[in-house]
Amino acid sequence: MSPIVTLSAVAITLGAWAVAVLHVLWVVNVTLPEHQHVVSAAALAYVVLITVLVAGSLTYLLARYGYARRVSTRQPASDSEIDAFRMTGVSSVTILVPSYKEDPALVWKTLLSAALQDYPRRSIVLLIDDPPVAATHEDAQALAEMRELANAVERRLAAVHARVRSAAAAFERRADRARFRLSDEARELAALYEEVGAWFADQASRHSIVDHTDRVFVELTLLGESRRYQQKAADLLRSVESDATDENLLRRSYRRLASRFEVTVRTFERKRYTNLSHEPNKAMNLNTYIALMGGRFRERADGARCLLERASRDERGMAFDDSDYVVVLDADTVVHPEYVLRLAHGFSRLEHRRVAVIQTPYSAFPGSGRPLESVAGATTDIQYQVHQGFTYFGATFWVGANAMIRKAALEEIVEVRQERGFEVRVFIQDRTVIEDTESTVDLRQRGWQLYNYPERMAFSATPADFGALLIQRRRWANGGLLIVPKLWRFLWTCGGRRPGVSEVLLRLHYLTSLAMANAALLLLLGLAFDERLASVWLPITAAPYYLLYAVDLRSIGYRWRDVLRVYALNLLLIPVNLGGVLRSVQQACTGRRSTFSRTPKVVGRTAAPAGYVLAEAGLLGWWTFGALMELEAGHRLNGLFALANAAFLLYALVRFVGLRETCEDLRPLVAQTAHGLGTLRLALAWRRFVAPLIVVLALLFPSAVTGTDLAITIDDLPTHGPLPPGITRLAVADQIIEVLRRHGIRDAVGFVNGGQIADTPQHGVVLEHWIAAGYRLGNHTFGHVDLDRTGPDGFLADVERNEPVIVRYSGTEPDRMFRYPYLHEGATLIEREGVRRGLRERRYQIVPVTVDFYDWAWNGMYVRCAGNPGAVKALTRGFREAALRALDWSEETADTLVRRPIKQILLLHVGAFVALTLDDLLSAYEARGVRFVPVRDALEDPVYGIDPKVTWRDQENFLTQLLRATGRPRPRPPLPREGCHTD
Repeated sequence: MSPIVTLSAVAITLGAWAVAVLHVLWVVNVTLPEHQHVVSAAALAYVVLITVLVAGSLTYLLARYGYARRVSTRQPASDSEIDAFRMTGVSSVTILVPSYKEDPALVWKTLLSAALQDYPRRSIVLLIDDPPVAATHEDAQALAEMRELANAVERRLAAVHARVRSAAAAFERRADRARFRLSDEARELAALYEEVGAWFADQASRHSIVDHTDRVFVELTLLGESRRYQQKAADLLRSVESDATDENLLRRSYRRLASRFEVTVRTFERKRYTNLSHEPNKAMNLNTYIALMGGRFRERADGARCLLERASRDERGMAFDDSDYVVVLDADTVVHPEYVLRLAHGFSRLEHRRVAVIQTPYSAFPGSGRPLESVAGATTDIQYQVHQGFTYFGATFWVGANAMIRKAALEEIVEVRQERGFEVRVFIQDRTVIEDTESTVDLRQRGWQLYNYPERMAFSATPADFGALLIQRRRWANGGLLIVPKLWRFLWTCGGRRPGVSEVLLRLHYLTSLAMANAALLLLLGLAFDERLASVWLPITAAPYYLLYAVDLRSIGYRWRDVLRVYALNLLLIPVNLGGVLRSVQQACTGRRSTFSRTPKVVGRTAAPAGYVLAEAGLLGWWTFGALMELEAGHRLNGLFALANAAFLLYALVRFVGLRETCEDLRPLVAQTAHGLGTLRLALAWRRFVAPLIVVLALLFPSAVTGTDLAITIDDLPTHGPLPPGITRLAVADQIIEVLRRHGIRDAVGFVNGGQIADTPQHGVVLEHWIAAGYRLGNHTFGHVDLDRTGPDGFLADVERNEPVIVRYSGTEPDRMFRYPYLHEGATLIEREGVRRGLRERRYQIVPVTVDFYDWAWNGMYVRCAGNPGAVKALTRGFREAALRALDWSEETADTLVRRPIKQILLLHVGAFVALTLDDLLSAYEARGVRFVPVRDALEDPVYGIDPKVTWRDQENFLTQLLRATGRPRPRPPLPREGCHTD
C-alpha cells in the first residue's frame, strides 16, 4: 500500500490515456480523412467513453493513495489513552437498530453485539417497523419473537451483571474500611476476569453455528472477548509479582467491568401511533424515534386510533432518553466490542469538533462458500478502502449500515413537514432510497464534516443469490443523479472555505459513476467503432487499476484471480445498475418517489425479475453475435474484445446466477415469447441497429420487456370472510395497507359495503385507516346485493343508500367508481342496460375486472387450516400459482381479443388470507415485470370502452364477457382443494 506505487499508477494511467487520445486524433486526421464529420463525431464519442472509464480508474487510484497516506501516517490511540477517555465523563449514546420483518435470529446477533459494547453510558432501542397488529398467525409469532428480543438480551446479561456489580461493590466496601493488601485484591480481580472470560466462552458454546456469519459473530463478540479477559487475568497476576498494581487501577478496572454489562434494551413501534410517520422506509423509522428523544409523551385514545402526544409537566408518561450521540446499526450488522468506545473517542478529539458522522464502512462477513456472496463481498471490502481514501480528501460519504452521529448536527438539518395531517420532523432525508448519501450533502451545507474511522470494526451480510443482490445494487444505483443538483448548489453557494477540487471531483464521481460508467461500458462494448481508433495504450490505461485491485484483494484475504471474478460480476450488474439509474430518471420526471426496496434476508433463493434475466441473456447474445460478426469482417481486435467480455458474462451467468435458476426465472415468459422467436432471429440479422436497440431497451426498461400494467382493487371493505382465532378485522386491513405501501402502490380502490358499518360501527375505523393511507373508496352497494335477485330498482336504491357512508369517510366529493357485487351485471339485456343507464345518470364509472382467480374461495380453507403450518404453506404456494396463471391467462386473452397488451385490473378481497399472501403475490407479479398503476389510469385504456352486451348468471370478468360475446370458451379459475394438504 505504498503511496509512491499508487502515484506511479496514476501517472501511467494519465500518460497512457493522453497517448490513446492523441492516437485517436491522429487516426481521424491522417488515416481517415474521408467522411470527416461522421468520423470525427464517432471519434469524439469514443474518446468520451474511454475517458469516463479512465476517470473511474483514476478515482480508485486516488482513493487508494489517500488510504495509503492515512495508513502510513496514522497514530492510533493507545490503550492507556482509550482507558483514560473511558473513565472520564463520557458522552451518552443511544444505539438504534431499525428492523422490518427481519429474522429474529439475525437481529439477536446485532442486539447482543450492541449490548456487549465496552462503553458505560449506552442504551439500545430496537425499532420494530412491522404492522403492530399482525394479520396472520405467522406474522403474530414473528412479531412476538421480535418484541421479546429486548427482554431476552437483558436476561442473558442479568446474571453476569449481578455478579460483577456485586464484586465491585464488595471491593468498594473493603476500600472504604481499613487498609487492604493490593496483592490479594489483584488476585481477586484476576479471578473475576477469568470468570467473565468463562462466561463469554459459555455464550460462544451456546450459540449454534449455522453459517459463516455465526462464526464471525462468535469469534468477534464472544471468543475474542473471552481470550481478552483471560489475558487480562494473566497480566494482572504478573503485575502482582512485580508489585505494579495500585488501588486506582483496581478501582477503575472494577468499575469498567461493572458497566460492561449494564445496559437497557427496549423496543419501539412507531406504527402503533396514528400521528407518527408511517412512511415505509428506514429513514422515517429512525427519524420518528430521534424526534421523540429527550421528551416525555403520553398515549391518548381517539376512537380506535392511538396517538402519542407530548405530556405536560404534571402528567406521567413515557420518557425517551436523550443522548449526545446516536448509533445506527442495520439489523444484520455485527460490530467490534470497542466500536462505540473508539468512535466516541474520535468525536472527543479537538480536530473533530465539527464532525457530524464517524463511521467505519462495513466489511462483508468473511468465509462464505457461495461464489456470488464471496465476490460481492470482495467488492464491499474494496469499497471500505475507497471510502477511507475519500476521507483523506475530505469527501467522506455517510454509507448507512453503521454510523455514530452527533445528535446536535442532526438538529441543525431537521425539516418539518406534514404527513396525513400530522406534523413530522425529518432529520435524515427520505427523498431518495439512499437517504444517508443525501444527508451527507445536508450536513456539509451546514459546515459539518464526516469521518471514516480507519479500522475494520463492523460486518454486515452480503446477499447470497442474484435476486437479492439485484434488489440491493439496484437500490444503491438509484438516487445519485437526484442528489447531484443539491451537491452542485452546495459547491457554488457554500459559505466560508470552499471545498477543494479533489473533494468536488470525488463527490461528483461518487454520485454519477454508476450511471456514467455502466452506460459507457455498455456502449463501448455494443457499438461497432472503427478498429483503428483502438491502440495498445488502451489496455495500458486499465492495467494499473486491475493490477493494484488484485493486490488489494490479496491483502485483505482474497485470491489474485478474484479480480477476474469481480470483473465478471460488474458485467452482470450492468442491467441492474442501469435499472436503478432509470428509476432515478423516472422520479426526476414524474416527481413520484421510488419505493424503498428492502434487501431480502430469507432462507432459500430470491427469484430475479424476468426482465433483468432477459436483459442478461440479450446482452450475452448481443456481444457474442457482435464478436462473430467483427471476426468475420476481419476486425480481430474488436472481435476478441467483445468475445472475451461475452465469455466473462457467460461465466457470471453460470457461476453467479446458475443455469437452472435462470431457466426458473424465465419460465413464466416462455409461453408469451415463443411465438416471437422467429421475429427475434430475423431482427438479429441487422446487428448494427435492431439488435442493439432490443438489448438497450431491455437494459434500460427491463420491466417493460414483458411487463404488464396492473391496477389494484380490493372488494368488500371493511371486512370479508371468516377470521382465524386471535386475528382482528383491523389487523387484516392494516396488513394489506402496509403491503401496498411497501410495494409503492400509492393508488388503490377499496369498494365499500356500508351495511357492515351500520351493523358494526367499530368497523368504520378500517375505512379511516384506508383513507389515511391515501387510497380511494368506491361503491359496492350498501348490502352487497345481487342484481340478479333484487332487480334494477332495488339495486340502484341500494347504491344510493351506500353513498352517505362513502362521503362520511372520504371527507370530500367521493370518487364515483362502482363495482357490481358478484360481478353480476344483469340476467337480461334490458335489465343490464337499465342499471348501466342508472349508474351513468348518477355519474358512476364502472370498474371492471380482468384478473380474477376467486381469491375469496381460499380464505375459508385458510381459516380451517390455520393451525397447520404445512397446510398453510401449501395453500400459499397454490394461491401464488393461481394468481400467476390468472395473470398469464388475462395477458394471453387480451392478446387474442385485441392483439395488444392492455392495462389489467386485479380483483382481491379484504380477507385474512389475502393479508397473509399479498406481499408474496405482489412480489411474484413484480418478478414478472408487472407495473402497478392507478385505477383511473387503467380505465383510460380504450378496451374498457367496449360493451360486450352479453348476459349471464355467473361470476365473469370483463375478458370472459368478451370471450362470451365472440363465442370463445371461458375457463374457470382453479379452486383450492378441500382439506388441509401439506404437499
